[in-house]
Amino acid sequence: MNKYVKKVPLLLLVSSTISIPAFADVESDLQRLEQEIATIRQQANIADKDNANKDKGGDKSFTIYGSFRPVLTVEDDGTDTITDVRDALSRFGLSGSTAILDSSQAFFRGEWNVKIADEGQIEGARLAFVGLSGPMGRVAIGKQRPAHYNLIAESVDIFNHASSPYAYDSIAPFFVSNTTSYQFDMKGLSFQATVTSDGGDGEDTADIINAGISYSTGGMYVATAYLKSTAASTADPQDEGAEKEIAALAGSATMDDLYIAAAYQMVTLMPEVGADMDVSTLDVSAAYSLPNRYKVKTGIFIYDHDDDSQKYNGFNITLERQLADNIRVHTEFLNKTPDQGDALNALSFGIRYDFSADL
Repeated sequence: MNKYVKKVPLLLLVSSTISIPAFADVESDLQRLEQEIATIRQQANIADKDNANKDKGGDKSFTIYGSFRPVLTVEDDGTDTITDVRDALSRFGLSGSTAILDSSQAFFRGEWNVKIADEGQIEGARLAFVGLSGPMGRVAIGKQRPAHYNLIAESVDIFNHASSPYAYDSIAPFFVSNTTSYQFDMKGLSFQATVTSDGGDGEDTADIINAGISYSTGGMYVATAYLKSTAASTADPQDEGAEKEIAALAGSATMDDLYIAAAYQMVTLMPEVGADMDVSTLDVSAAYSLPNRYKVKTGIFIYDHDDDSQKYNGFNITLERQLADNIRVHTEFLNKTPDQGDALNALSFGIRYDFSADL
């Protein structure tokens, strides 16, 4: 009996010597496993909070952007030759959006003119609107581009000049205040409509009604639009005055390095006093990309009016060089010849610097 009793402590000592390290390794593994589980739970909680924030409108964006476009011009109108620093529609703006509901967004945009040629003043809003977009389309209220510009003029508005497109510029709108817009896009089709309502002028509910549709596929684009505007009476701002109706067509095509576009408008002017007058405008623009980031652009324009003193036509040609993705320089020659009077010829050199930052 004594010999077995004496052996027990020795066996226990051997057993404990072998097992202690094994239990220590297991305990260390358990601690690491617990830490990994805690990390996974923490990441899952963060993801849940992010998703909850998105559902509550936490997915937001905010951008500040701008474009400075000074131009040096030498102009000859047949009587005088002048040299002038001008501005090709410099601007800066703010835009942002917030996710709402499951698949919609609220958005805003404000954009202001920077008058480089007028002491660099910030003057007048180009855009100022707020809207909602979702599966059923996009609605916005405020000062914005009308459907007519988006569908008809934008395709030919490719030049570095404040008055282009040169024929469209004399008759159709670029920005419209007090406007409600709707847009719906589906598989290359885009339907756009805008209604302008200024309760302080005229007696109609709508001062401008504008709608149109476009279709694009591959490098092809076609569009048509209709616009009717009613001005307030010159005698009494609460009464209706002159009216204008425009039916328009536009199209463009991109073929490798060549881009060509055209916009045509048939206009009926109904003055407050006097007979109706017919006007038509045609703008044709083309651009061709050259090696080393050069591009040549050219256009012709015709403004036809029942009043011969208002008729004009002309052409322009521009050479651009893209110095960086956001910086370009250009030289343009412009000829504008009225039906009555001397032609205007202008040679311009300009710089364009674009910038954008997400905050």
